[in-house]
Amino acid sequence: MAELTLIVLGDTPPRGIHWSRPGAIHQARWMARNLYSMKMFMFAEQLEYDEETVVKLERLNLFLGLFYTPMWMSSTLAADAPANDLQFMKDMMKFKRTDPEIAQAVLQKLENHKCTQEVVPFALFGSRLSDKEKQDIAAKLHATEKPDSFRRGKPMFPQVTAKTTLADLVGLVIFCLTPLALSMTGFCNLWRHGQGVMTTARPWNMSAM
Repeated sequence: MAELTLIVLGDTPPRGIHWSRPGAIHQARWMARNLYSMKMFMFAEQLEYDEETVVKLERLNLFLGLFYTPMWMSSTLAADAPANDLQFMKDMMKFKRTDPEIAQAVLQKLENHKCTQEVVPFALFGSRLSDKEKQDIAAKLHATEKPDSFRRGKPMFPQVTAKTTLADLVGLVIFCLTPLALSMTGFCNLWRHGQGVMTTARPWNMSAM
């Protein structure tokens, strides 16, 4: 997908331009829809698509090339996922000015899947945040008091704006998952022992790749 994205954007991949024969499209090969959308756009003239179809393919490829492919290529490490997801949501808020239909559709999906309280601590082990941003998350964790009881049910998806930071998303749910906020000493010990594990952990949907 990275090579096709370069070609769509007008560049040439390091190993040159070559075309692979199309394969099957089914649930186990869902990425094929993105790959074939790129090829359809590049061969639109030969395939004699009508103007409406070409415009739709152009809109889709703009989203894939500028946003989806970079996100996909950086999605292999769980520790970077919280920062990546939050930035992706902010990018889509800006992209509304260019293509509100695609941007809103993406945001609706992200709002029900990303940036919950449970995943924020992973960012402490990632490479995307500055020391100041990590300090803000750690301070918020340390200042959060343990509740007497916990709400059961599905994760709560917070409202995200262009000014939201990961520290803003820290909440009481963290006590259900780790002892991070129990003491600063415990937090430091967990960070030292967990750093090696978290910097190589992969999201569950990447485990089959």
